Amino acid sequence: MLSSGIGTATEIIVQPGESIQDAVNNTVPGDEVVVSPGSYTDNLRITTGDLIIRSASGNPEDTTIIANSQSEDVFYVEANNVTITGFGINGAGTDRAGVYLVRSGNCIIENNRLANDTLGIYLKQSNYNLILNNTAVDGKRAINIERSNYNRASGNTISNQRFGIYLLVSEGNTLSDNTISMSADHGIVLESSSNTSLENNIVSSNGDYGIYLASSSNCNLTGNTADSNIIYGIYLKDSSSNNLVNNTALNNSRGIFLLRTRESMLSGNLASNNGRGIQITSAGNNDVLENSVSDNFYSGISFLNSTNCNVSENILANNTIGIDLAFSSNSTVLNNTMQNGGRGLNLEDSNYNTLLNNNAVKNRYGAYLLRSGWNVLSNNDVSESEDHGIVLENSSNYNDLTGNLASYNRAYGIYLGDSSNNNLNSNEASGNNRGVFLTKSNRNTLLNNTVLDNSEYAILLTYSSENNISENDASNSNRGIHLSTSSDNTISGNNIVSNGVSGLYMTSTSNNNTVFNNYLNNNVNANIKPGSFGNVWNTTKTAGTNIAGGPYIGGNLWAKPDGTGFSQTATDADGDGIADGVYNIGTSGYTDYLPLVTASIPGQPTTPVDVTDNQTESLDNQTESLDNQTESLDNQTESMDNQTESTDNQTEISTDNQTESMDDQM
Repeated sequence: MLSSGIGTATEIIVQPGESIQDAVNNTVPGDEVVVSPGSYTDNLRITTGDLIIRSASGNPEDTTIIANSQSEDVFYVEANNVTITGFGINGAGTDRAGVYLVRSGNCIIENNRLANDTLGIYLKQSNYNLILNNTAVDGKRAINIERSNYNRASGNTISNQRFGIYLLVSEGNTLSDNTISMSADHGIVLESSSNTSLENNIVSSNGDYGIYLASSSNCNLTGNTADSNIIYGIYLKDSSSNNLVNNTALNNSRGIFLLRTRESMLSGNLASNNGRGIQITSAGNNDVLENSVSDNFYSGISFLNSTNCNVSENILANNTIGIDLAFSSNSTVLNNTMQNGGRGLNLEDSNYNTLLNNNAVKNRYGAYLLRSGWNVLSNNDVSESEDHGIVLENSSNYNDLTGNLASYNRAYGIYLGDSSNNNLNSNEASGNNRGVFLTKSNRNTLLNNTVLDNSEYAILLTYSSENNISENDASNSNRGIHLSTSSDNTISGNNIVSNGVSGLYMTSTSNNNTVFNNYLNNNVNANIKPGSFGNVWNTTKTAGTNIAGGPYIGGNLWAKPDGTGFSQTATDADGDGIADGVYNIGTSGYTDYLPLVTASIPGQPTTPVDVTDNQTESLDNQTESLDNQTESLDNQTESMDNQTESTDNQTEISTDNQTESMDDQM
């Protein structure tokens, strides 16, 4: 050993074949031990503070310290202000560390290479230390911080461990710019640790999770990348008040997953090419804001058994389901964009949610509700879908649909199947194959909707009763309002004009419907099949402005595009806006006893293609055949959807149970 004094400090130089421990034993605070290149076999115990131990070359590849006894730590440090830098540190055995700091503070462990150490760098009851730019391979835990606070681990490269970095019952620590890969279990673990910052770490190709937080709160995860981890990219369990900002989760089974985690914020994250992009389960009061979520196999953003969450300003593309709520309630889904996916918005067994101002365009379905009630869908754009714009199915009751745009969908604009007591108000469903379709759905209200330019039907009811269809514009379609085996409905105040086949159509099995105060101007205004009973075509004469601007409400206004309609030519001697005679509705046997006259005309319709009675009858028969085929296809599609959902649920339950089991074992 050589030494040279520099002021009051001494530099002690260790040559190959000499003992580093002997050099350490001869130090006083402020000294520096410089180790020349070579391979050394030693277990070092350092209890002198203010000490630097470094390799002369600064290269851990040419200055290696191998544990003399694998049952001891290579470096045992119980002192403050100790720096260890530039070494290869190898061979710490079971439950032993390459560098072990206990009750030590303000130490620096920098630029070392730790290989085949069970524990690479281990801090216990040690605060304010720096772990910088080390490499750790082939161990159990590369960096382990236990009951230690306000430490920083930065720039470390870790691979082939069981766990990359593990924090236990610690707070105020910072993990930044670390690269962790190929861990058998998880990349970074925080257990019962709070106020921790994870910044710009890369965790990839780990056997289970990239980043795992359990029972940890008030942590900030910012700018981390979790790529190609077998199960989860970023996983939080039983944690609260955490912020996940600008992280990237790619190619994981699930990108970002929160389980029983509350009052956290996910903002600006990118989740792509995962099984599920962002999933929140059994949680509440979380905010999911301004994330970019794309190309996820099952779902983009999903909530399971969660409540009081806010999902806003996210952009989702090419996900099987964009935003998915299952068994979730009282959440707000606001200003999100979902494109080119399976279902843009999906609610299953979810109640009391608000879906507002979302853009779900060019998906298979825009918005799909299954067994979900008391939800509000307002001002959403659910257009250009491959199938339907909005679907309410299988007892989706008491929902409020207001101001939505459901246009240019290949099949239906708005579809209700076996769903009742819903309110559809001021929606637009134009340019679809069918505008609004109700099947086996009762006691719904359709009010003030615009349903134009649909190729087959504006409004179609099959096997549906006690619905109120009022003040809608059902025009410029093949048929305006069509009732098939539907009874006890009220149709009033609608504008039904310029429909190519018929304005109103009722099958012989549609009974006890009340039709009044509608404005009809079509070549065939009403095509009523013989055999029905109890349909009424006017209400009691009542004071009030009718649809033609007259002073009384009574029956309907019967016009024709060429100006020869009954209401256009009838006399009204007393000026009450009701014709002096009655109007017999074709050969149906029904009569409008209070037909209106044209006091004012609410916009002259364009003249539709002239269709003869025989052509009309033929088209009716063809359309009914198409209806039956379509209903059959609908049932097949519903069956396929149910099978898919069943498979998804089985997969979810199986995966969650396996995950819980692994968590408990860990």
